[in-house]
Amino acid sequence: MTPFPPLPPPMPPAPSLEEDRLAALQRYELLDTPEEPAFDQITRLAAKLLNVPIALISLVDRDRQWFKSRVGLPVRETPREQAFCAHALRSESLLVVNDARQDDRFAANPLVTGDPHIRFYAGAPLRTAEGLTLGTICVIDDQPRPALSPEEEETLRDLSAMVMAHIEARRAVGYLHPVTSLSNRFRLLADIDALLAASAGEERTRLTVVVIDTAASQQYAELTRVLGQVCADAFEVDCARRIAACLPDRTRLYHLSPARFACILIDRHEDELTATLDRIGDAIRSPFHYQGVPIASSTGIGFVHHPDRPGGSVELLRASTSAAHQSLERQKCWCAYDEDQDRASHRAFLLLRNLTDAIGGTRVEASDAATGREGQLHMAYQPKVDLRTDACIGAEALLRWTHPDLGPISPAEFVPLAERTALVRPLTEWVIGAVLAQIARWRRRGIALPVSINISMLDLGANDFADRVAAMLDRHGVQADWIDFEVTESALMTDRAVVDRQLDQLRRLGIEVEIDDFGTGQSALSYLKDIPATAVKIDQRFIRSIATERSDQIMVRSTIELAHDLGYRVVAEGVETVEAYDWLRRHGCDFGQGYLFSRPLAPADFEDWLAAGAFRPAAAVAP
Repeated sequence: MTPFPPLPPPMPPAPSLEEDRLAALQRYELLDTPEEPAFDQITRLAAKLLNVPIALISLVDRDRQWFKSRVGLPVRETPREQAFCAHALRSESLLVVNDARQDDRFAANPLVTGDPHIRFYAGAPLRTAEGLTLGTICVIDDQPRPALSPEEEETLRDLSAMVMAHIEARRAVGYLHPVTSLSNRFRLLADIDALLAASAGEERTRLTVVVIDTAASQQYAELTRVLGQVCADAFEVDCARRIAACLPDRTRLYHLSPARFACILIDRHEDELTATLDRIGDAIRSPFHYQGVPIASSTGIGFVHHPDRPGGSVELLRASTSAAHQSLERQKCWCAYDEDQDRASHRAFLLLRNLTDAIGGTRVEASDAATGREGQLHMAYQPKVDLRTDACIGAEALLRWTHPDLGPISPAEFVPLAERTALVRPLTEWVIGAVLAQIARWRRRGIALPVSINISMLDLGANDFADRVAAMLDRHGVQADWIDFEVTESALMTDRAVVDRQLDQLRRLGIEVEIDDFGTGQSALSYLKDIPATAVKIDQRFIRSIATERSDQIMVRSTIELAHDLGYRVVAEGVETVEAYDWLRRHGCDFGQGYLFSRPLAPADFEDWLAAGAFRPAAAVAP
């Protein structure tokens, strides 16, 4: 089936309390879950009893309808603006469309004009006890049909009740954590909502949600990997016992995820609250012993007060979890929810989400750089200058992001975020593709300069990185020796053997490698020994005050001598003054890069800079 095109006419406004409805839909954890026989049996029964070719259990999300179960329809979801079921959310009982082609709401709908050619539709809302509609159970025919008989309407309502009964039973079964038998996240959210509803008319009832992380996620994963799941389960049970012993009487402890717990405290004074949190912190920090082996872990405790922080259960849990993350990062026993810190985390999430759109929305411009068009992402090029001849010997390609609302975003902010997600791969591919397209354009115009592209150890940690680079070189008609890669150390690197294989493959392709930001990483010297590089790039923090700071002079001079003895060329970045330029020339540095020569330039400006001739500072002293 071909993808559904967008529907031109807008759908009716979403129902009131839409955010509450969506929050309820998330709490039931039905979206994007595997097929389940109980739901499929109900759907097949609906198709058989009502004699239709298509029957669906449809869940209406923010921008899509997703089918938990389906008969007669191959797709798993459709856009919400095309969904008949989105209209059914407003229906008190059933929504019945006898002939969609004769209904102004649906006549132009792609589901009517194209596959699956809907003519008849009948849907019964799936409504929770709170009156929130999750979606529908619906039946569809490609032929118009008369109105349902009273018996058929009753059948569809009964089927809706069966679906909701199974949904509620499914939810109830999932209220206990399998390891500790404590109430889980679903029970916590339900209890918070119930407490908020019960205290709605009371004066200043304060509810405090506390989240306790007993280990950082990486620590827990390492514990499981090294000592096994039995040990990890024992760790969780021991943590639950320790925390429960610190809580006030009749306070329920919840087990949210492998190393995360929570509790709800009501109307506790600040001194009583802090004393409780201190006890929990002390209890968890004591080493956990497994078969005589002491195991220490990090601890993060965060809390948020309601009504100081408004919102329902989902928002309160999110805010207290944010505070627990802050506690882990700052290595503090506990942290209260900090709106400023949370705003920064929200910005990071927003940037990651928007970066995904920016990569996709700029993909055409990256492959068609010859037109000079730019999307949100674009490349700038900073010249590299031979310090002996003052000739430009290449450029470094630098990624830039101009956000449509936030303006320019520094790579120092968004690149580290991308490296912590799956975005690092498409972002690197976009950069390499954009640079190769620009190099091809320059070569056609007679500009024959190598360009450096920044990659990280995370890129090299992919088994197919060198193969993908080779394919992109072929696609753009660029020779391997027209580029080089500047490699930076990454604390996130995990498999050094894979990295070494990828570096060897790149060198066999003919791509040179530079060690970037040399002198700042924990293993800078080992890089000189282990990485098949041809140049080292001295970090700008050592260059900016090179003319006056003796300690910087000693380190830079020693680095130049060491690199030359090992056969490397040396590049100094951050050259901003004539004095630094002169010092570097006198001490044999090969190349320089920095604002003294030029800021990073758009491709056209870089061409103009080249046309102006080689750079040589007027006040420079001959070596």
